[in-house]
Amino acid sequence: MYKILVISAGPGGAQYMTYAAVKRARECEILIGTRGQLTALDIAPSENAIEENRIEEILNLIGRYEDKLIGVLVTGDAGIFSLSQKIYDRYGKGSVLEVIPGVSSIQAAFAKIKESWLDVRVFSFHGRQIEGAEECLQCPKAVILCDKQNTSRVILEAMIPLGLFSQKRDIYVCQNLTRDGEKIIEIKNPEALQTITPAGKELILLNLGKMLE
Repeated sequence: MYKILVISAGPGGAQYMTYAAVKRARECEILIGTRGQLTALDIAPSENAIEENRIEEILNLIGRYEDKLIGVLVTGDAGIFSLSQKIYDRYGKGSVLEVIPGVSSIQAAFAKIKESWLDVRVFSFHGRQIEGAEECLQCPKAVILCDKQNTSRVILEAMIPLGLFSQKRDIYVCQNLTRDGEKIIEIKNPEALQTITPAGKELILLNLGKMLE
């Protein structure tokens, strides 16, 4: 039986990693995470602290250490669009001793603009085709997760024909939340999309419960 800890590492900034996450990560015999996650813990990559960001490689690495207490650092909170589900699917929930919750980029984004995230719908075009984007415009509050191909600009431009600017709504692009280079960009018209420079980590906030009839 494997002994796995799924440790939520927050949206990126070391100050947003919980005390519980730091404590449990340091107790692991084997720790797997990205360079940024290990750096946030002030842990240098080594034989026991393995730097890896490829999902399949992380899953394979877990399989090599059945006799060890293995910590897997996951981005944001383990409960939303997380590697945790793939770990459950591969190794079973019985192999996961504990899931340590954390701060998600969604929580961080709404905190930055001082709005509640109650009733928000979450959509992801991270590694997915931009399909069903019109549904995002039908929600009082929506968050859209982006990636390097489906950037905030690409997604928002695809939504213009769907009526993105046909009604009054608040639109924000949040980049590199809690990290160096953090930006919160308010988008008020199509021309503003041309000013967006893609960033490593992006998400879009729509409506925020203020859409006018």
